[in-house]
Parts: sequence; structure tokens; C-alpha cells
Amino acid sequence: MKTFRTLSPSTSARLASYSSTAAVGALSLASSNASIVYVNAGNTLLADPVPNNANYGFFPFDLNADSINDIAFAVRATATGSATPSFAVVLASEVVGSAVGVIGQEIAGYPYADRLSGGTLIDGSSGFLVLTEADSNVASMAFGPGFPNSQWAVPGSNSGYLGVRFNIGTAEHFAWMRLTVAPQASATPRAITVHEWAYEDVPGVGIEAGAIPEPSALGLLALGSVGLAARRRRKVA
Repeated sequence: MKTFRTLSPSTSARLASYSSTAAVGALSLASSNASIVYVNAGNTLLADPVPNNANYGFFPFDLNADSINDIAFAVRATATGSATPSFAVVLASEVVGSAVGVIGQEIAGYPYADRLSGGTLIDGSSGFLVLTEADSNVASMAFGPGFPNSQWAVPGSNSGYLGVRFNIGTAEHFAWMRLTVAPQASATPRAITVHEWAYEDVPGVGIEAGAIPEPSALGLLALGSVGLAARRRRKVA
């Protein structure tokens, strides 16, 4: 895989602005003894912008709002039986020299990203697939109607947590992302919905899938989000 269809500049800017704003809010409002940074992604849909061709939708994400993309997803949507099947994959961002780890496994020589259950520990002992920008290697979430080993491909078992290992500077951090992969027989085949994510801001410390900051921090974050929405409404008015 060498060529990707990228988002339009306006869409990329909107996604980057949203994720950065949310992450910065979480960082600034987290309680003093909380080390988990949480981002509500607002059910962001990642769908192939031009279905039924050989190109892809490419969607990078900056998990910790430092203006460096940490992970990316690629989506291709085509009709069942097409010579270029639909798929949803996870890969490193296009930042030169970047790499990201996702919990997964190679089966019959093909890499698959695991669909984790809530409470699964994501840490240095987890089995990570290493994805690098230089090699353009990917981990499959769903391919075509679904390879037998695609854990995200089957309706009813297509939502869960992705375990992630990424770097902030030179320090290793662990994160989860809650995702849903659309079935092949849907209006947006293999589109990925990003619901939310969180990461541990202490280097090297693991995080459980679905873990969020303490309730006091989340309450402050909710109040901050309301205030942000109000400011936006006043600005538009």
C-alpha cells in the first residue's frame, strides 16, 4: 500500500482542531492526582470520501494534542465482490520516521489488530504489532466481507477497544481508542467511528481499556465543554 486518498484541507483542519481542543481541555482540567487524559471524539466517522474506486480515505490522529500525528486509519469502501475489496486498517502516521504499536497478532503471515474488551490491561507486556511510516505496514481491522481472523468485521462484534503504544517525545505511553467498524453491507462499508480515547500521561505506565479520569476531573471537563460550546454559539451569533 503506497497511495492514500487524503482528507480535504478543511476536513483535516476540523478534525485536528476538534481533537486538539478536546485533549487540551482534558489536560488542563484533570484533577491533580489523575494521570489519565481522556478525549471524547464525538463519534467521528472516518469514511472513504469516494467509494468504489482504488483509492483510500486516510485519517491521522494526534492523541495528545502536541501537533504531531501519532496514529492513522485508512478506509476503502467498494461493493462486495469488487476487485479492490473494502477494508479498514490502522497504521503509523505520515510523519517521517514515525512508528506506533497496536495490540494484535500475525496469523498466517498477516497482521490483525485485536478488538479488546473493557478492562484489558494495555502495557509493556502486551503483544504489540509495530507499524512504521517507512514501511507503510498496516494492521487489518476488517477486510472485504471479513477475513476469518478480522476481529472487527462481524456485525454485533464490530465495536471495542484498540490498544495503542505511542511516543510523546522519546517517552513511551499507552492508550486505548474505542472504535466501531461499519459492516460491509452498510451505507458506509468499513467506515470507522471513533467514539473516544484516553492515554496514560505517565511514561511507561499501563492503562486499562475504557479507563477514564476520576469523576471530579470528568465533571470539570464537562463544564469546560459546555462553556466552550456557549462561546462558539456567541461567536456565531
